[in-house]
Amino acid sequence: MTAYLKKNKLLISLFVVAAFVGALLISPQMASASEHTKKVVILHTNDEHGSIENFAKIASIRDQLENSNEYDDVIIVSGGDAFSGNPVVDEYVIDGENLRGKPMIDLMNEVGYEASVLGNHEFDYGQERLKASMEMANYPMLLANIEVDTNEADIPQPKPHTTITTDSGIKISLLGLIQVQESGYPSTLPTNLYGLNYLNPRDTLEEYMHLKDESDAFVLLSHVGHNWNQEVAKEFSGIDAIIGGHSHTVVEEATKVQDTLIAQAGSDLQFLGKVVLTFDENNNVIDSKGELINLEDVEKENEAVKEKIASYQEDVEEIFSRKIAYVDNRISGNGNLGALMTDAIVNSNDLAEMGHDIDFAFQNSGGIRVGSIGPDNLTVGDIFELEPFGNNIIVYEMTAQQIKDMIATNYKRDNSIDLRPAGLKYEVIVNQVGDVKRVELTDMAGNKIEDGTYTVAHNSYVASSYDFETETEGKNTYIRVNDSIIHYIEDVISNQKLQSYYAEQELSRTDVTIEKGGSGKKVGYTEVDLSTVGKANGSVSAGNLFADAASHVLDVDVGAFPSDQLATGATYPGNNDIYSSSLNLLYASFGYDNNITIATVTGSDLENMLLSQARYYGEGPVMTHVSSGVEYTVKMNDGKIEDLMIYIDGERVKPDQEYTFAVNSYVWQYYSEAGDPIKTETTSMTEKEVLLEYLNEVGTVTDSVLEERITIK
Repeated sequence: MTAYLKKNKLLISLFVVAAFVGALLISPQMASASEHTKKVVILHTNDEHGSIENFAKIASIRDQLENSNEYDDVIIVSGGDAFSGNPVVDEYVIDGENLRGKPMIDLMNEVGYEASVLGNHEFDYGQERLKASMEMANYPMLLANIEVDTNEADIPQPKPHTTITTDSGIKISLLGLIQVQESGYPSTLPTNLYGLNYLNPRDTLEEYMHLKDESDAFVLLSHVGHNWNQEVAKEFSGIDAIIGGHSHTVVEEATKVQDTLIAQAGSDLQFLGKVVLTFDENNNVIDSKGELINLEDVEKENEAVKEKIASYQEDVEEIFSRKIAYVDNRISGNGNLGALMTDAIVNSNDLAEMGHDIDFAFQNSGGIRVGSIGPDNLTVGDIFELEPFGNNIIVYEMTAQQIKDMIATNYKRDNSIDLRPAGLKYEVIVNQVGDVKRVELTDMAGNKIEDGTYTVAHNSYVASSYDFETETEGKNTYIRVNDSIIHYIEDVISNQKLQSYYAEQELSRTDVTIEKGGSGKKVGYTEVDLSTVGKANGSVSAGNLFADAASHVLDVDVGAFPSDQLATGATYPGNNDIYSSSLNLLYASFGYDNNITIATVTGSDLENMLLSQARYYGEGPVMTHVSSGVEYTVKMNDGKIEDLMIYIDGERVKPDQEYTFAVNSYVWQYYSEAGDPIKTETTSMTEKEVLLEYLNEVGTVTDSVLEERITIK
């Protein structure tokens, strides 16, 4: 024992005794306080938008919390917008009966929701369906800032608020509010709002502030937006918590403004919000906090809810098989499919009813996910395969110059046309090395579009990821592109027009003109135009040139270049030098530095590979351009590709004979699926290097590349 401890032994002993006695005196009081403290968990979601996959996880979390000794009560509520975003929910039409929204309400019942607020998208299906949802829900769908004319409207007056008395005796008042635009309506189709008068949410909140004195906790279910929630928390005292929606804000740790806790859980059931209110022995709120649970990290699921989700997902097949039109021919290719998608937006009755008079619309080619739809019956599933993302339509005001700049910037990314338009046609003019000189805009009749400001619609992917300037911030209409296509086909355009306009002709609303000018590293000379125009319907000189290069440099029987790797609508003028950078104007894949795969295959497999790719392509019957000395015939029957026969030097390939075939290494993986290659090797040379070597050897491109090597029967 140290000298210090010896010296102070008595003093230390006295401290220990005092601490022990103090503990005896204080602990009962602390235990008593703890016994009288109650904790209530409010689980919350918002802007679910039809997402159902994570309800089984949410139910499991609720089960765990209810079985925990840590909390006295657990309830769950929604901040609104349960609908619009998932075809399983939004297109739930069974045996011809419109049951849109049913899966969502049924699952929220199963999880045990105690209340929700009506969001703007609750009105998307129309009032009759909303009324059915309100009747089906085992919980009140609240809304205070609405007046319903029951003589005109089809929904009843919603309850403005509700009071939940928990098992531990805590009374919680919940008030529901919705955003109201300058138009006087929430953000949904105005035609669905007949007989409804919306009130200012702030004034309505003031009217119901008495609820704070009539309950132990006053909670606002606000489908107005996070910024508004913060503003009213500054203005009004006595709101214990605001559970938000509408702005899709991810509030990872609930914030406090004065004494009001403000929470929101993003959207699409990616998160589950967890608010904890702590009450003293007199049921006064003495503490509040909130956090988000990332449902991606949750593994355990409630089996009953999981089975119900699976049953609704199985119904997708019936939903997607609903017939919406019939066409005798395929609607194929990015030009025609893009026109259908964007025309649907420009001619959307829903957008018009919302006050959006759309002048022009654009669709990115990468968002066109199939090569064709039809022939035969077109179904809801066909449209969701065409546009599976559920992108919303975003509306801007843009000047003609801003539109031109957007097109030019977009073209420069890959030296190729990407944006498919409606309401206008455009031409990109570049010089021989790819510098964009100008963009010309014309209306559908060919008249020049004058300077001015226009209303332009983009999908939400383009709006969020493309680089362009606008006059106004984008307005999210919350109307999905795929829904607009379905409504256009069903309700706007006749079956006859659908067939004659989109299926029976090739639509071209974009063009690229390569004019003389520019300089660079000279790699050759061409006596003829090198073109990609018509690449899906026959031989084109640009495709033939590369196929010849592959055959010659790599010494293979069949050199090939795929149509979908060629730039769209480009013609390099004849009697001109060719520069290295000129080649990228014709061959879109050159930007990816693909190598070339040389495969040894049987004649039977060679035909099967070209046949499978021709069927897959969809833009037209020609997917593969081939080298000189090789020809093939595509046999069509009723608009469908029936067979494909390949000839080398005039003789059809023998089924069991071996041939060498060269195509870029990226697309080879898809060709190979239809064959069983005997041997493959991949060159160290890129596609562009192969063509450069060929041009270096031949010097001049002659009219041999103008040969028609493909026959369509």
